[in-house]
Amino acid sequence: MRLGIKGLTFLLLLVLLVLCSNVSVSDARTGKHWRQKKVPSTSLMRRKVKGKNGNSQKQYSKGNQNPYQPTPSTSPNAPVSPSESPVQGRGYQGPSPTMPPPSSGSGHTLPSPPLLLPPQPPAAPIQNTVFDVIDFGARGDGVTDDTQAFEAAWAAACKVEASTVVVPSELEFVVGPISFSGPYCKPNILFQLDGTILAQTSTRVWGSGLLQWLEFTKLTGIAIQGSGVINGRGQEWWTYSNPNDDDDVEEYNVGLEKMPQMKPTALRFYGSSNVSVTGITIVNSSQCHLKFDSCQGVMVHNLTISSPENSPNTDGIHLQNSKEVSIHHTNLACGKSLIKLN
Repeated sequence: MRLGIKGLTFLLLLVLLVLCSNVSVSDARTGKHWRQKKVPSTSLMRRKVKGKNGNSQKQYSKGNQNPYQPTPSTSPNAPVSPSESPVQGRGYQGPSPTMPPPSSGSGHTLPSPPLLLPPQPPAAPIQNTVFDVIDFGARGDGVTDDTQAFEAAWAAACKVEASTVVVPSELEFVVGPISFSGPYCKPNILFQLDGTILAQTSTRVWGSGLLQWLEFTKLTGIAIQGSGVINGRGQEWWTYSNPNDDDDVEEYNVGLEKMPQMKPTALRFYGSSNVSVTGITIVNSSQCHLKFDSCQGVMVHNLTISSPENSPNTDGIHLQNSKEVSIHHTNLACGKSLIKLN
């Protein structure tokens, strides 16, 4: 009888165990989620998984996150889908995570591409404003005819405003009759005379005779300055001239025809405005040394004009049909009139 009661009790325990396990299976199949009771954190178990090298690697249970990552706050009844963004608090959607900058693959962030600027226009070429007669073939040896070199230098300077024609010092340039003319030249050209210009004495270059040797015509803002000399070599004409003739055209001794019957003025300005002659020396002109004809706004100072006392009709300065003329601080010593007004 006592054995029967023990066996019955054991049988009842078995039945209860079977019923409990059927209830758990039934609950899972009917879609009801089983929720684990909250247990103290001290009772959580850590599982250690040994790696291939024998070292242990820590893993955390499903309910705990990596301590180096922020833990999002979620509702205990609403599972979080892996494809959904974590929700912070109630009804607040956190900011979307920003994409990291592109990586070069070696752990370094690639630099941002350089800012492309529009191409700059090419710089305008620097225009030459100084024209040395030596650069145009002048020899300056006192023998070679440098007329063409002077003409070429002037032609180049004529195209550039505020340009400078340079006659370098310590050289002697033989030049025939030449006209530095406009009216298409740019304004404000400077003729920097530091060397010596000698008149050509060959009868061939003078032809039947000319009234001017060096002539500047129809220019605006023309200036001659420097420490140089203009030598007219008038003695080639004086020997044969008639000292009693006071006209611009001189008659020569027909029995000793060597030079033309006309004697040229050494330096003449015609039809120009804002003319300046400063610092230079003009010597031994065959006739008048310096003439201004139909000019306006003339400035002459620190000028020296010289010729022998007995040189015929070698006037210093002629002013003809010109206005607004200023002459001061000049040294004039000529064979006839110092300043003549026409």
